[in-house]
Amino acid sequence: MEPRIVALRRGILEKNDCWPPCCGTRFRAAGTLCVNLVSSPGTGKTALLEVTLARMIEHGLRPAALVGDCATDNDAQRLARSGAPIRQIVTRVSATSTPT
Repeated sequence: MEPRIVALRRGILEKNDCWPPCCGTRFRAAGTLCVNLVSSPGTGKTALLEVTLARMIEHGLRPAALVGDCATDNDAQRLARSGAPIRQIVTRVSATSTPT
């Protein structure tokens, strides 16, 4: 059997890609900067946010973070030490639900 190459024509995070244009206008009008960090586990996202949130607070800004870790709330606890408001959100899809 000869190997077959399959070309993907849709981005894996396609729904993430269409979100910013829909909501970006509202955030900009409110003077709110939103950043979505997505990467493999262990790449330093939480460490970067720990430092960034603390420095933003030191400079008189009012940062906040939503944490989407479906396994634990460890990242939310780490980030909360910065003093910024942190909220854990559920990102997993249950066996009975359909992804949107």
